[in-house]
Amino acid sequence: MITTVIFDMDGTIFSTEPIYFKCYQMAAEPMGLKFTFELFESCIGMSVDESSKLVKSYFGRDVDVKYLYEECSRNVEAYFASHKVPFRPCAKETLEYFHQRGLKLGLATSNITRWVDILLEKEGLKNYFSSIVTFNHVDKPKPHPEVYLRSAQNLGVDVGECLAIEDSVAGAIAAISAGMRTVVVPDLKKPNSFVRENAFRIYKSLCEMGAEMEEILG
Repeated sequence: MITTVIFDMDGTIFSTEPIYFKCYQMAAEPMGLKFTFELFESCIGMSVDESSKLVKSYFGRDVDVKYLYEECSRNVEAYFASHKVPFRPCAKETLEYFHQRGLKLGLATSNITRWVDILLEKEGLKNYFSSIVTFNHVDKPKPHPEVYLRSAQNLGVDVGECLAIEDSVAGAIAAISAGMRTVVVPDLKKPNSFVRENAFRIYKSLCEMGAEMEEILG
């Protein structure tokens, strides 16, 4: 029986991926670079080291990836400070449902702690989570299962009691590899064959979960 629900954040709770893409475009343009959607999509779910290698292979090894990332980060923080970040459909309602039902809630994200705190505090969600594990807390990012294993450890539960909710391929692989029942709600990237074969459910939207909630939690 499921006692604990662990959410990913970007693309699962918040619709942040289009924001990050725009911020990368804005950072790249003054450098004379065109940061394409295809490049951005390829970077989703990668560690910083892996995405840096990909960006270098795309633009050439002389590109200043560190500067590009720093400029993107400044753009993101400016956006967060002046705009409301939209939720994915039914994400807030799903969080509230699990919270009201008395299930333990955790967050397992590849994002940095600073941005996680900004987004959760801005929307008043931080107190929903009994455990928040970010990129800063792990040695091996998704698709390695460490972020989910550490979340379960923090919450004092067995992985078999955990439902993970993810949008990305890397995140879903991490949750499935950790041994958690995994629901996938794809955002920008479609599930690969491993995710399709091993996810408990794949939905177009969290709004579709309601009709099968008892089976999902049973």
